[in-house]
Amino acid sequence: MVKSNNKAKFITLFSLLLFMSGFMLATCSQEETEDANKEVIKKVLEHQFTGPDENFVELVWNPEYRTVVNNKEENKELDKYVEEVYGPYFIDSYISSFLAASGTTYPIVAHLSEHKLSLKDIMIEQTEKMSNRYTFLVVVGYQKNGEEERTANVSGEVIFSTKEEGKIGRFQYRDEDGLVNKMNDRNN
Repeated sequence: MVKSNNKAKFITLFSLLLFMSGFMLATCSQEETEDANKEVIKKVLEHQFTGPDENFVELVWNPEYRTVVNNKEENKELDKYVEEVYGPYFIDSYISSFLAASGTTYPIVAHLSEHKLSLKDIMIEQTEKMSNRYTFLVVVGYQKNGEEERTANVSGEVIFSTKEEGKIGRFQYRDEDGLVNKMNDRNN
């Protein structure tokens, strides 16, 4: 009778420990995915707001990298560079949409207006309603020719693909605190 009671206690305790281990593993795994997504967003924002990336600007503007094939302009060097820099973070079908919509704006405007950009602070939050949706707010420093550095807040949202884990399916700026206009203003 005593052996059977000890055996039941052991099985109950072992089952409880096994259950708790599984629960902890699942919780840690979910937190790791969330942290990995935040890291992806952080990397993209670092690329956008550090620089400007002169190599990127050179590939965009220099006509020596452009060719026309079947009446369509191509820039294989730019495509290769974009794939290296942004490819790990975006689904393939969205990279060109991101660049066409807003991905070139800050590096190009900073270059043309002779401003240096620096990422000062990043706040990223996962939304409660959609586990693959995140919002961000960054503080961006911008400075021209050694003048006093100013800052602007830029916010946006990111939606991760439900088919390709850890890859961005949509990246959108919402409010940029007039950053583009401020850099283009001759007095700034």
